[in-house]
Amino acid sequence: MGTSGQRTADWDALLLQSSDLVRSEAAFPRVQRDILQVEQYSQKLRARAARADATTETLDASRLLAHEGLNPRKLTQALQTFELRPTYEDVFAVETATVEEYLQQVHEMISVTAIQEAQQSAVAAFEDFMDSCMDSEWQQEKRALFDSVAPYSTSTALAPGPSPGGAMSPYAPRPLPGAGAGPSPAYRGTPLGALGVGRSPLAPGNLALRGRAAKYADVVRKVNAAGAAGSQGYSPVQDFAAACADESNGERRTTMLRVWQVLSRLLGGVAGLPAAARTQRTEALLVGARSYLEDNFTAHMQKVVATHRTQAALGGSPSRLGLVNAFLRVKEKDRGALDFDQPGGVDTTWMRIYCCLRAGFHAEAAQVAKGVREVTTPRAGASSDLAAQLAAWAEGGCRPLGGEAGAHLAAECDRLLRDKAARQRHAFYAQRAMVHALLSGYNRGAEAVVKDSPTFFPTIEDFLWFKLSLVRPEGRVASVSFTGGASGSSAGVLDCYLLSDLQNYLQQYPASHYSHNGKEPLLYVVVLLLSLQFRGAVAFLAREAATRDYRLDAVHLAICLQYYGVLDTSAADAGAGGRGVDIGQLIHRYAKEFLYTDPALALEYYMLAADAMGGSVQVKGQLLRELLVESKAYGYLLGSGGAAGEGGALARFIPDAGERGRVLEAVAHECAASAQLEEAVELFMFAGRPRQALRILNQRLSDAAEPAASDATRGDEVAAVISRGNAAVAAMGSMQDPEDLREVEAFDLLKSIRDMLAASARGNHTRTLQKLGELPFVPTERFRLQLCASGVASLHPAVADRLPAVLLAAASALAAGGKREQLQTLVAFASAVPNRISQSVYQQLNQLQASVA
Repeated sequence: MGTSGQRTADWDALLLQSSDLVRSEAAFPRVQRDILQVEQYSQKLRARAARADATTETLDASRLLAHEGLNPRKLTQALQTFELRPTYEDVFAVETATVEEYLQQVHEMISVTAIQEAQQSAVAAFEDFMDSCMDSEWQQEKRALFDSVAPYSTSTALAPGPSPGGAMSPYAPRPLPGAGAGPSPAYRGTPLGALGVGRSPLAPGNLALRGRAAKYADVVRKVNAAGAAGSQGYSPVQDFAAACADESNGERRTTMLRVWQVLSRLLGGVAGLPAAARTQRTEALLVGARSYLEDNFTAHMQKVVATHRTQAALGGSPSRLGLVNAFLRVKEKDRGALDFDQPGGVDTTWMRIYCCLRAGFHAEAAQVAKGVREVTTPRAGASSDLAAQLAAWAEGGCRPLGGEAGAHLAAECDRLLRDKAARQRHAFYAQRAMVHALLSGYNRGAEAVVKDSPTFFPTIEDFLWFKLSLVRPEGRVASVSFTGGASGSSAGVLDCYLLSDLQNYLQQYPASHYSHNGKEPLLYVVVLLLSLQFRGAVAFLAREAATRDYRLDAVHLAICLQYYGVLDTSAADAGAGGRGVDIGQLIHRYAKEFLYTDPALALEYYMLAADAMGGSVQVKGQLLRELLVESKAYGYLLGSGGAAGEGGALARFIPDAGERGRVLEAVAHECAASAQLEEAVELFMFAGRPRQALRILNQRLSDAAEPAASDATRGDEVAAVISRGNAAVAAMGSMQDPEDLREVEAFDLLKSIRDMLAASARGNHTRTLQKLGELPFVPTERFRLQLCASGVASLHPAVADRLPAVLLAAASALAAGGKREQLQTLVAFASAVPNRISQSVYQQLNQLQASVA
């Protein structure tokens, strides 16, 4: 207590002392400061104050946010763009007094806002969609551009350079960087091999085919040889398959060897059928497709049984039915004991029947069908013996049964689909319904089964086999009415499932649906071939980015299909995947790769391209003109004996001399129309048409005569034309045809005109007048004026073109010699043919006449 009282006294004493100090104002001096001084003292005080470092705090905060996975920069940006949006309660004016009206107004406002937001979202989505479409189109155009630049080669860098023919060679490769140590490895899409060491890259023998391209080229030569010999027994598809036998496909399971094997099975029964038998050929192709799928399923069963030997319990010498039983032991192992192993086991009768049909074991299927436990009571007049129906189905080429039998089977399929209790009792009711749908060709019933059991077809091969078995030939389409219907109606119609229906169904899905999202592009090719969409298969290999490595195979697949004549098997094929693909242009495009390096091989492909384009003389002429003009290989391709001689390499494709001459003549006309006169003359001579060659030479001599008179450097050109013209005249021999005589006469006149103009240019008027006497169409006597004027219309065009120059040269010589009367006759002749003489030439003639007067 004492201590507490003492402290209180101390505080009181301090208080009294403070009060005394405040009252005594004189003890403290008065301080006066202006505003500037106060501000200065405040800044000094603030500078002495201890402050925290903001930069350090920011760095610490950034580290903390980064440790938690947040981006502080984005958070700052989001905070800067953060906007407080008012709610409906903030802006909505309450104009009603009741809660119901208020809620109604709020609901309307929310609806309007939702509509506006949906419109904005739709516009944004549309803009994004258009951007994606434009990007996709740009990517496609870019790929098409790259394919057009180098469609068959990606492992060799191409550098354009002069070829032996003088054009820009598509094959002047230089090794890629780092590839100079040795030849590069073979590449499936490149038709050319690596360059030989120490050899010129432009030498024709320096670019050799390699790998599959070389083997394909050998098969192409055999195809052309068989076509030239008229042999129908050669089957190139096996040779094409052999060309791919020793090549791997990387990580892809489906190879070109399998594609050729599928095609070989399809075309096996077509070779002996005429091209006009379209229905029979389509039927043979369908049989081949089903046969391949059945053998493929048999191999699958054998593989499963071999993998599970103990469980399959196949035995030492199994039968085909034993193979099916062993396969079912493995596949249906979860169902327990099966009926063929233990009495009273799970009934597998319908499953065994379906598996036998799937594997093509028709006799075994009929054998199993004899033990069917449940046989429904058929309608009057209908066959109830399933084994007999299976035998009839197999004997009919596995075509759906018609008549009462087909109608009864379809009705039974519908009954099974309507019987809900049967699905619970029978483990394989779906197989039972499918067997009935298969035998009757009832597609709607099969689709209903698949709808109830979506996993019924585990692979695309199973689906294709079943659908191909439902297909009816277009020549035998018929509809059969029956009692019942898949939709539950009292009467149904047995629909006819056509090949075009299957193709249209497959075309509904993109290629990635069948090729594991593009990982197995050749699997889609197999699907197209098995559904007889041959043109679509070629188009897919030739166009799609996923099949860039198979451009070479696309060309030869087209050649093989064209050889067998099956490209246009179905209109649905040409109208969908194959739209726009030109087989002839595809082969022609590949053939151009060999123009400058191997004209012999280029000719092989050019002839196949011509056949694909129709095989007419005009088409062959156009392609042959391109080959000859670009390669300049006249001697090799045409030989040295003319159209009737040995004929060169072309004689192998066109053995008949007359037809070969017509083709060469068509090529020559194409060259003449394209102003390729040198090539046209050579081709006319090779074709045995010297008159046409001389006609071109006459025109060339006429065009060159006047310039050569004043330019001595063109004398060699005129001399070469005259030499070739003399050869053409010699080739014509003792001609009797008026047209031949007219061309020879024009050639002789043009030679005289050339000499006359040359003499006039040198000022040799005597020589000019001598040559004037060799030109009967120019009058120098008055009595010949009318005759020559009327004969100008019948002059050869090449001679008529030089008439003004001849008149000027003759008038100059006559004027120099002072021969006034002859000069007047010449001027009168010029006035008599005003259509041939220009006004300037006529004025010069008058001036010369006036000078003499």
